[in-house]
Amino acid sequence: MSLDDTVQDVADRLGVPLVVLDLDLKVAAYSIHDTGPRRARLAGLLAESATPLTESLVKEHRLRTAAHPVRILPDAESAPLVVLPLRHENRLLGYIYYLDDRDDRADRETSDADDMRLLESAGPELGMLLALRLSDLRRGAGRSTELLSALLGDSATARGESAQALLREGLIEDVEHYSVLLYRTPDPHPRSLTRLAVEATLEFTTRSTTVKIVGGVLGGDGVVLFPRPVNRARLDRVLARPGLEPVSAGVGSAKSALPDAVDSYREAQIAYRASAADPRRYGRRVFWEDLGLDRLLLELPFDRLTPDQLPVGVQRLLASPQGVELADTLEGYLDSGGEIQRTARRLNIHRSTLYHRLDRIREITGCDIADGSTRLDLHAGLRIARLAGLWPRE
Repeated sequence: MSLDDTVQDVADRLGVPLVVLDLDLKVAAYSIHDTGPRRARLAGLLAESATPLTESLVKEHRLRTAAHPVRILPDAESAPLVVLPLRHENRLLGYIYYLDDRDDRADRETSDADDMRLLESAGPELGMLLALRLSDLRRGAGRSTELLSALLGDSATARGESAQALLREGLIEDVEHYSVLLYRTPDPHPRSLTRLAVEATLEFTTRSTTVKIVGGVLGGDGVVLFPRPVNRARLDRVLARPGLEPVSAGVGSAKSALPDAVDSYREAQIAYRASAADPRRYGRRVFWEDLGLDRLLLELPFDRLTPDQLPVGVQRLLASPQGVELADTLEGYLDSGGEIQRTARRLNIHRSTLYHRLDRIREITGCDIADGSTRLDLHAGLRIARLAGLWPRE
């Protein structure tokens, strides 16, 4: 029997729904929930809005080392919670539990102790089946990552073959558009956060829709392949999860053929670089379609760029004692099309302060900032300096 069949069989014998969780307290299997309150409870569990078994209860009742079912009374108003750790070959894999909400307790032929013995007797088989389920999931994830790596690699032949395999094995849908979402975690934060972001995206999508997506970690990149454009609001919900605050995302445009997803991947990498280079403008997630001229600028070899390659006026400004303030002012002025009132609002300063700073900029740079060609040089130079990390520090 499968894990699902065995869980249902034990639940029928107990007369109460059962839920199996993995070590992260994520749902691995569950039996039929046959009443309105039970279905509502299951829906809350699947949506992660409510869970009877928490990490604090695991620690408080030492469930990781328990050898028998443990009966927990969370509070006077809640139904008793019965939890059995599931092991295979002496390795803890997860838990099975039920909330004893049965209202026919006095009429039942079996006692609470009998029920706990029944659950315990099923433990070894449930542990073995859970081990098989988790092993299958790991193999499936490994296969997905292998095909995803080939799809986004350098070989056109391998891209075509992996695209066919992804479709043939039902790992992704055969549709009209494919787009790539990229996650990265900057130093000194642990790279494991990148994997957590990918897993959170896969989990969120699986729970909220039937759309099939593929994800994995390729080098330092967390990559998720979608059979459609990436939804901005849903991406924001994933990034808002506690613990993922250091993670940023870049999103490529939708491509019409699966082998062309490699181009969306390249765009996603560039979009991420925009977020890393200018978080003030872009925030934590950047879509390729939002980049504008930065699409071209971010292709420059910034690792070989030096300050003396910038326009002379920009060099002088960035090297001045008030470099941060004056560079921000000039950038805001040029971003605002040279309009004084609009620039003052953007920078949140008084117009007289702005006039004073502009005079200092003219004096330091030796440039006529009213001249169109000069403005173009200064604007492009400042933008490249910011993206290349040559902006003066506070």
